[in-house]
Amino acid sequence: MHQDEIIKQLQEQNEQLKLENELLKARVSEIEPLKAKIRELEARLAQYENSHTPPSLRRGRNRKKDRDTNNKGKPGQKVGHKGVTRPYVAPDKQVEVTMDRCPDCGAELGSPFRIDSKIVEEIPEPQPIMVTEYKIAHYKCPCCQKEVAAKDPSCPQEGKFGNNVIALATIFKYEDRLPHRKIHDAMMRLYRLKISPATILDLTRRAADAIQPEYDAILRKIRRAPILYVDETGIHVQGEKHWIWTFTTPSETFFVIRKSRGMKVLMEVLTRRFKGIIVCDGWKPYARFTNCIQRCWAHLLRESKDIAEKFEEAIPLHNALKELYDLLTKALENDPPPEVRRYLCHLAREALRNWISKEYSIEKVQKFIGKINNGFSYWFTFVIHPGVEPTNNRAERALRPQVVLRKILGTLRNEKGTSIHERIMTTLATWGQRGLDCLQMLTAKLAS
Repeated sequence: MHQDEIIKQLQEQNEQLKLENELLKARVSEIEPLKAKIRELEARLAQYENSHTPPSLRRGRNRKKDRDTNNKGKPGQKVGHKGVTRPYVAPDKQVEVTMDRCPDCGAELGSPFRIDSKIVEEIPEPQPIMVTEYKIAHYKCPCCQKEVAAKDPSCPQEGKFGNNVIALATIFKYEDRLPHRKIHDAMMRLYRLKISPATILDLTRRAADAIQPEYDAILRKIRRAPILYVDETGIHVQGEKHWIWTFTTPSETFFVIRKSRGMKVLMEVLTRRFKGIIVCDGWKPYARFTNCIQRCWAHLLRESKDIAEKFEEAIPLHNALKELYDLLTKALENDPPPEVRRYLCHLAREALRNWISKEYSIEKVQKFIGKINNGFSYWFTFVIHPGVEPTNNRAERALRPQVVLRKILGTLRNEKGTSIHERIMTTLATWGQRGLDCLQMLTAKLAS
């Protein structure tokens, strides 16, 4: 081939390569923003789905009915299942349902040969509001010369709405989780009562003032509790991040909303005189506040499972933790005596120490081992002390209504609304735990 032709061919190839290079650069410039967007979305997803996310809240999970492809059973109740029938209630009135003539031929029917009984439960039609005028007598005490006004339990000390209205509006908002506009609609539909959203807020404030002594009494019981389940979750006040804390026992639940997630909230609520055991997650302020702690095994097993799904060397560790937890909970079912509990605790500590002393090569597994080791003194409190639960599920359940309300409310508007929220949610949650009728209890507190 002639030298000029070779040079020409090389120049053409060079131009072709330059063109392909420019195309590749253009494609890379298009791909890089996509990669950045993917990284951003993965980071956002990690806030909602991580080792601390309960399995019931994980998105896109395979449900049991989708996974169990071999199940050929029929839906519905299984053979031998004992049904539950709604019990009949005593009727308030009786209605005779009779006919004189046959609807087809018009002949007289005479006396019935059989009478069936059918009890029906019905609600009354929407009732108009009752408007009552109270003529309040005022007196002058002949002894101390003070003016004294007569009182009636059904006459509120403030405003023109009665105790039933205040209590029902409060229950609509905090138990039924209705926004103010929906409460307005419900009051109009049921009672033809027109009430503005601003007034509804003030009614909840009056309810919160009425239950202030109950709120204070619950706080005193929380401070004396021998076992306390504590947790916290984020909530916004005026658009700023705050934390709603729950302190719960089997019969009381106490809420506070604070800007801090640190130890000073524990100091404020429980004070230094608190001598009980706190069941909690691994958040550091708890260990700084007290050394009487039970760390949550549900958090531990969720995190170990998450790591085991990503790294093969963590699978034996997860299986060992799960087996240890199952063995301990089964051994404690019959409430063994103290000496057996101490022996179980000794064996469990040795087993856990054996697993965390092994060599692990992956950094994330090493960090997880560090977490276990940092809380080593707090994993087996439930073994020694009867009544202590191994998980913090009780506090997490107490927070779930708050999470739902958080989604509905978006943000609490001010300090006033925050205080109302704390007092009412504390009292309603505690009454619910005790099996009390919240509407009746709140109406009674307003009348007292």
